[in-house]
Amino acid sequence: MRGRWRMLAVLLAAVITGAAAPLSAQASAAAPAAREVRFPGRGEPGDHRFDFSAELLVLVLQRAGGGWDVRVVEAMAQPQALQAARDGDVDVVALPSLASERSRLIVVRKPLRRGLLGMRLLLARPPDADRLMRIESLETLKRDFVMGYGDTWMDREVLADLGFRLSTGSSYPGLFDMLRAGRFDYLHRGINELEPELADARLAGRDLAVVPGIALFYPLDDYFHVTPRRPELAQAIERGFKRALGDGSYAALFNRHFEAAMRDAKLQERSIIHVSGYPVPPGTPLEDFDVLGLVRSTAVFNPPSINAPR
Repeated sequence: MRGRWRMLAVLLAAVITGAAAPLSAQASAAAPAAREVRFPGRGEPGDHRFDFSAELLVLVLQRAGGGWDVRVVEAMAQPQALQAARDGDVDVVALPSLASERSRLIVVRKPLRRGLLGMRLLLARPPDADRLMRIESLETLKRDFVMGYGDTWMDREVLADLGFRLSTGSSYPGLFDMLRAGRFDYLHRGINELEPELADARLAGRDLAVVPGIALFYPLDDYFHVTPRRPELAQAIERGFKRALGDGSYAALFNRHFEAAMRDAKLQERSIIHVSGYPVPPGTPLEDFDVLGLVRSTAVFNPPSINAPR
């Protein structure tokens, strides 16, 4: 697992910069020694939900000026990743924006996917998909159907407080098996998550269907959260993120990961149901949660001219 993630980071560095040398070799040319950045790759073998976050971290640190060596370490669930960053055992974690207010970490308030994580499609057994697509309101969904959810996912209690009926599981792949077995009625999945899940027969790619015609939306995405022991790293991530947004490299990475998924979701043909009451922490840059604008645009995300400093 660790080797796969390390190779992913190195390959991304070569693709984005157009260089053939590994990331650590490039960094050594800019500084006497690369500064290590430990980033937990949450997930299990074959789980690609967090590839984008790891690649984006490499990108923004390159745009910040280099001299950083990103090392993806062992997988962690969200609560464990949060505590590991507090303790300084890892340097950066990708956690939901909802967690920022109480995380006690340094938060870089840039949604990693422009809010795409909060654009949710429903996954169900085929006999239930027709019933779900005919719901008349969010209240009907809450009243008549049970949602499956991970028991360590950080907004589980929020959704319960909003009135969703939940059945939880401790295993990510196990949730899909629970859905097949009828333990609950549906999972809702971020568009950024669903494409690889549908391609995997262990997960959504067998005997399950995406409910047509509807989608849920609430202002949720991940931020980079940095251990309080590395304030200079948080400053570099913020600086590099701004440059990547300005020079088009963020747009290129976003489109490579999500353009096909957004197109295949056919969001323009869906009724988007807003989940009212979902909490928004103070300081949330809602103008950056602009995925609804991306859906309505003819291009997924139009990069500006490449004129920002490197």
